[in-house]
Amino acid sequence: MEFYHLRSFVVVAKTGNLTAAAKQLFTTPPAISAHIKSLEEELKTPLFDRSSKGMALTEKGRLLLPKAEITLNSAIDIVNLAVENQNELMGTFKIAINQSSNQLKLPVLLQNIVENCQGINLTLESLSTGNAIKALQNNIIDGAYVYENVPTELFSLAIKKQKITTIAPLNCYLTANSSLTELAQYSWVAMGGNCPFDKHLTTKLKPFTRSNLHTSNDHTRLQLVKAGYGLSFIELYEAKEAEKLGHVNLLPQLDFDLPLFFAVKKSRMNEPVINAILQEIKILWNS
Repeated sequence: MEFYHLRSFVVVAKTGNLTAAAKQLFTTPPAISAHIKSLEEELKTPLFDRSSKGMALTEKGRLLLPKAEITLNSAIDIVNLAVENQNELMGTFKIAINQSSNQLKLPVLLQNIVENCQGINLTLESLSTGNAIKALQNNIIDGAYVYENVPTELFSLAIKKQKITTIAPLNCYLTANSSLTELAQYSWVAMGGNCPFDKHLTTKLKPFTRSNLHTSNDHTRLQLVKAGYGLSFIELYEAKEAEKLGHVNLLPQLDFDLPLFFAVKKSRMNEPVINAILQEIKILWNS
């Protein structure tokens, strides 16, 4: 039984509505529905009667509600005690990022750290997934946002699914109807550093040989594409912003999703500073 399953159950019980509960918990109705379903399956009993009017507790649900609230309140007391102790922590946490600060909620994270972990300073570094994993393994950084598969020696929190698309120069002859063969024949700005973007590219466009430029920095790749040096992968939200400004065109043929994780080294999870930041990340992303 997961903590967030109980939290979703209590909020739905009080609001009687999946949408209202999702807004209160800063997530989506399908996610809340999945939490409730998992809890019901684990307890082997329905907790709500579903109808067009909303969610109403069953008799078993009414019996569980006060016990769930007691459990949650106890957990909150533990978190509050941990937060009080975090104020006494001193140290620096080096974190690798692979998206814009807003997409990674860094302003909110920084504010929470100022309030809850005043003695901890954050150092940010932009690294591709491959380079970030190597840096974690060698203790060069303390935590990282990384894509796709995470090595077993690292602990990872699932953050979100990220949509990736292809951007092209405005003067490019390729369109949304162009074939994969045509895309493979055009020049590309690759990522390098064992980035999952490149793995996806070579998988989809075999054989793939036309890549004279490599950079893991999203802004740099965007500028290179804008200047006409080739096609490139980029996060969908960044691509749409650039398209609105008239800087690039979007090509959807190779669109794909990648899971984004926050990772730390398992052998260092008990270090006070790393543990404190990990707790803040869990709260920030409702993980």
